[in-house]
Amino acid sequence: MTKVIIALVVLVLLAVAIKVFEEFTRSRKPQFQYRRKDSVMTEAERECFHALVSEMGKDYYFFPQMHLDAIVQPTDTRKDRFYAFRHINQKSLDFVACDKTRLCPLFAIEVDDKTHNQAKRVERDAEVERILRGAGIPLIRIQNRGRFDAKELAAEVQKGMDDFYAKPI
Repeated sequence: MTKVIIALVVLVLLAVAIKVFEEFTRSRKPQFQYRRKDSVMTEAERECFHALVSEMGKDYYFFPQMHLDAIVQPTDTRKDRFYAFRHINQKSLDFVACDKTRLCPLFAIEVDDKTHNQAKRVERDAEVERILRGAGIPLIRIQNRGRFDAKELAAEVQKGMDDFYAKPI
């Protein structure tokens, strides 16, 4: 009988200790503060976006700041699939153009500024291009000129798509 009472007391003390520990760790989690951004795009990206929409918006929906995992998925079904997903889920694109019926991604656009010349960014950009090429999605790289002429931009996008489909995969 005393063994049962001792066991019950130990269980109650253990339950109380777990509850205290949970409360202690919960109160120690940082409470980050956030504020709304002024825009989801840089000034140059906004200028490019408006030029794209004004010239090509009748044919495509343009989505800014899309993550790769929204438009491609790993083809492997084995346990490596999780790692393949993690490899892409932190990478994003400036714009993704989708058809207006099924919202199927048709091509992506990156507005390149001076940050794209940094070694890590060059490596990242090459990997994103490799991933998209393998998925059959053209990546059109546009130089950041600050101002974008809508007709010139549309012609540059069309040339990028033509070049993509002219190269064997």
